[in-house]
Amino acid sequence: MATINKAIGLLEYFSSIKPEIGLVEFGRLSGFDKGTVHRYLTSLRDTGLVEQNKKTRAYRLGPAIIRLAAVREKTVPMVKIIAPHVDRLADAIKELVHAGLPQKRGMSALYSKDGGYSGTRVGFEESEILPFHATSSGIAMLAFGPSRILEMEISRPFQKFTDSTPLTVDSVKASVKETQQKGFAATNQSYEDDICSVAVPFFDADAVAMGTLAVATPSARMDSSKRVALVGLLAKIAFFVTQDLGGAVPPELAKMWDDL
Repeated sequence: MATINKAIGLLEYFSSIKPEIGLVEFGRLSGFDKGTVHRYLTSLRDTGLVEQNKKTRAYRLGPAIIRLAAVREKTVPMVKIIAPHVDRLADAIKELVHAGLPQKRGMSALYSKDGGYSGTRVGFEESEILPFHATSSGIAMLAFGPSRILEMEISRPFQKFTDSTPLTVDSVKASVKETQQKGFAATNQSYEDDICSVAVPFFDADAVAMGTLAVATPSARMDSSKRVALVGLLAKIAFFVTQDLGGAVPPELAKMWDDL
């Protein structure tokens, strides 16, 4: 099982910025030796999850990903459910709104919409993995998601992104505790300078967070009153999304959101 996890984990390094990755770079990114990486990539290639560019010899995502993504959305139509809510909120507040799902190294974007049409915008790359410890989406997931995610996150070194990035287990746990007490996560320039965000979770049938909804905005446009207003709007969407997905919001959290 550990071998399968490590092999599948290589797929997380692909992004629109890195659509192709060579054998040597995979070794550098993963920390595995060349022989191990080659063995994992061969297995992934044989299943169609990656393919090799014949000219560059680098690897890229394979055709099996397309089929699996289509099956996933057809049988568990999360984008279809979430997209209309995200679109309406983004257009209403003229800010970036995004929904995310947890992966091994952080939150992966499920859907996003930037409702801003002028002024300073927040850059957002949907293929980017948002680190758990440095983003509101990640902290919200650590606070309300499966306990194994928090345990895994605090067992590894924290990467520094800005001078405000939490880099110790105690600081991350403090952010998680504060999020649980307030019912939402808020970060200020912990992942990108001059950018802050707020996030709330949405839940599965066991009342465990399965994803997050977040708003990101330039810090200059955020103050305490706007933060409260945004959280209230996100909470309303989270109720609808959770319900549509057949989930349940924990009663204590539902009360917090009702009191906003």
